[in-house]
Amino acid sequence: MNLFDATLDLASFAKGTEDYKITAVDQVNNQIQCEDLAGRVSEFGGGTIWFRSGESAGKFGRIKSSAAQTIDLLDTFTDGYAVGDLITIGSWLEFDTQKLINAINSVLRTYKVMDTNFDLEWDTEQDLYDIPEGVTDDIRQIRLKDRVTGKWVLCHYWEIIAPMTLKIYERRKMLYSGDIAINYVRYHGEIGKDDDIHPHVDPLYLRYMAWLYLCRNLIQQTHKDNLVSSDMYNEAKIYERDHATLPLKKLQKKTICYPQW
Repeated sequence: MNLFDATLDLASFAKGTEDYKITAVDQVNNQIQCEDLAGRVSEFGGGTIWFRSGESAGKFGRIKSSAAQTIDLLDTFTDGYAVGDLITIGSWLEFDTQKLINAINSVLRTYKVMDTNFDLEWDTEQDLYDIPEGVTDDIRQIRLKDRVTGKWVLCHYWEIIAPMTLKIYERRKMLYSGDIAINYVRYHGEIGKDDDIHPHVDPLYLRYMAWLYLCRNLIQQTHKDNLVSSDMYNEAKIYERDHATLPLKKLQKKTICYPQW
């Protein structure tokens, strides 16, 4: 899953999207046409387009304007597009492309995921190791590699004794060799269009929490001065109430560690 998948899923859930096939292109003017859009008004201007097939498959960007079956693209797709390519489009309504991206990243910024680092090498002559760059102090598990079988063995004799310093108390040093596997928790962090989302991220949680972010922003920005805006405000409050308490996927528990032996 990446930002393409996440924004498409969020837009489809939040406001609905529509699928079409490109029937004509004008890449000089950055335009596409879809015959099935004939007769439609310009509701897609400012919206988002996702390319689901063709040379630009997996890419998405902003729509500048639309009129009937013609769509003017604001972003340039360097890989191009052709007749027959499948696209998904969504109107801007309250949530344009950047707001969708911001909503996804607002969740990923503080979403905790499990990761594994193999940068350390087992040394029979030492107990202290510098924790590799990027590894947090929230270490959940350490595994050592059996010298004979090559299988990973869970280590129960370790602790962090100082900032970024790991001590492994294992006395049977000759039983192990090779890499040291460190399982740790970190924040996912924001992503760009070319980045993948960590597989530990729950897609449903991401969708609902991003939708909650959009709703809260809508609540803050909506002026309840007419029936339509009041309805939008009330709907946003309902979604905020329903999704604010969703459970987060459980992380790996920390290994039980014993005193030095």
